[in-house]
Amino acid sequence: MKRFGFLDKIVNNLKEAKMEVEVFEGIEPDPIVITVMRGAEAMKSFEPDWIVAVGGGSPIDAAKAMWAFYEYSEVTFEELCIPFNFPTLRTKALFCAIPSTSGTATEVTAFSVITDYDKGIKYPLADFNITPDIAIVDSDLAETMPKKLVAHTGMDAMTHAIEAYVSTLHCDYTDGLALHAIKMIRENLINSFNGYGRKSKNA
Repeated sequence: MKRFGFLDKIVNNLKEAKMEVEVFEGIEPDPIVITVMRGAEAMKSFEPDWIVAVGGGSPIDAAKAMWAFYEYSEVTFEELCIPFNFPTLRTKALFCAIPSTSGTATEVTAFSVITDYDKGIKYPLADFNITPDIAIVDSDLAETMPKKLVAHTGMDAMTHAIEAYVSTLHCDYTDGLALHAIKMIRENLINSFNGYGRKSKNA
């Protein structure tokens, strides 16, 4: 996000709107509990009205969890691990997600995955409270993905589409979306991998 100038663009746009901005960086792939707590402490110090999460699934997932600890210092990670057990959010801040990859769709879902390496466990946090208020999906960001990431996230998107179609919670509405997503990925993933339709190629 830094290298291609997107972070600066977002920060500058927010500052032009007369908003104070503080950037929290260093989210690892498969974000860990310690990083979440560190980010929550940074939020408590800065006291933002908006949380803007930029990047792939990992930084957006991490920011979702940070959001809960920012608004409720007393909540424990163990409590958040219980499905649909989050306290009511938006008492201090709203949430905007700007994804740079395809696949997880965390920018429009009620889920966050946080890893505890000490226990060797990935915890899926689930609650409608953590669904972002705003999702900004900008194709310019996706076009910066290297070919390997195009392949990985493209197959991730395909997996999620198939999963939605065979889910026990499927319905006529979701079936149409899932089948159309499968069709679009099948028709476009290889071209996307080869850089067709992109403004710049990144190996």
